[in-house]
Amino acid sequence: MECIWNVPNFTSLHSQCVQNWPSEGVDDFRDVHASFYLRCKELSLRVLRVMALCLNLEAEVFLSAHKHIGSDVNGTTLRTLYYPPVNSTCVKENQLRCGEHSDYGSITLVFQSSEGGLQVLNRAGEFISAPSIPGTVLINIADLMQRWTSDVYVSAVHRVLLPPAGDSSTRQSLAFFVQPDDEAIISCCDGSDKYPPVKSVDYLLSRFKDSYGKK
Repeated sequence: MECIWNVPNFTSLHSQCVQNWPSEGVDDFRDVHASFYLRCKELSLRVLRVMALCLNLEAEVFLSAHKHIGSDVNGTTLRTLYYPPVNSTCVKENQLRCGEHSDYGSITLVFQSSEGGLQVLNRAGEFISAPSIPGTVLINIADLMQRWTSDVYVSAVHRVLLPPAGDSSTRQSLAFFVQPDDEAIISCCDGSDKYPPVKSVDYLLSRFKDSYGKK
């Protein structure tokens, strides 16, 4: 189980969702999140540029589809994920804190607390732990990037384990889900037809429908 606080885009920070910000005892909450969102945006664009260069592509190949991060025509989202304490006496066999899944967009920046629990599926089909390393940011490849690069970059299937028996500690993480602009058409950058072209927003909505049963 996880508790989620969403910051969908920078426009929401200053207009559409102002009424949803906490108002008591957290005077700087909104400003801190707005500043952090922008820093995540800056880092994401740097990473996307490096990823393109590593494929011997023009630096703007990915950047050109992420021009509107922080606006209402881009679905990039900052999530604050809180995992509450676990009552080990009520845990079911093989229960997880967060089930196996992949992210939907291009990349995800993950900021973990020290408790750990995150595991990633490697190419050998084994889940391996992704420990929290101070001063680092974990970067997940997401679904649209896998399509974009014809499986050179593979979307990371991941999950979050429950703490060990007898450990009822909480867990905190922040995730910056980077999504291409809504109208961006994602097609294989190597010119192949391994995946058909798809509009970013259409893919995002289809994944939401698959995950939550809603349009």
